Amino acid sequence: MLKGIWLILKNILLMLLVLIGLGVIAFFVINIYTRKGQTTEVPKITGMHFEKAIEVLEENDLDYTIVDSVFDENVSRHHVTDQSPAPMSKVKRGRKIYLTVNSLDVPEVEMPDIAGKMSFEQAKKTLQAKGLVIGKITEQPDPSITSRADKPVFEQLYRGSPITPGTKIKRKSKIDLVVGIMEGLNLQDSTLFNTDSIPLENVNPPYAGEKGIDY
Repeated sequence: MLKGIWLILKNILLMLLVLIGLGVIAFFVINIYTRKGQTTEVPKITGMHFEKAIEVLEENDLDYTIVDSVFDENVSRHHVTDQSPAPMSKVKRGRKIYLTVNSLDVPEVEMPDIAGKMSFEQAKKTLQAKGLVIGKITEQPDPSITSRADKPVFEQLYRGSPITPGTKIKRKSKIDLVVGIMEGLNLQDSTLFNTDSIPLENVNPPYAGEKGIDY
């Protein structure tokens, strides 16, 4: 009988030892997997080129994933604009850093309906609101225009050809305009077009058979 009890106790002891052994192994495996206690400081990578940012993260034993892509004309393309966690945060090695990168592609916008619908001033504001840039301005004297203040847009051009309203083009594309002016105006008058940042050399002389003045 004592022999039977001892056998039962022996088996129970062996089972406890096996369970303890498995627990110790599991502890070390989990510890290695999660790298418990091994932390690193998140480097500042905002403002870096995307490829350089990856190198810096890998040097610090950190992973990454891109969660968003934005377009900011004030930031160089392919550069990191935001990161999470923030720089100098303490994280475990192997942690993913979530990145927002400035868009690889310039977004497209729709060409507004300007020609025959707006004055030059209205067209200028509309193009700026769309993120488009005024290119060459060609003046076309027209007998129907009786006021110096009237400067209707006759044509809208993109890369030398008429562009249909609604056409998708890249932001910051240059749009050339043909603008009507009153006949007999002194074309050397720089106040004819309030173009703000538009250089005067972008204003072309009339092309309706009259001799214009090259600014």
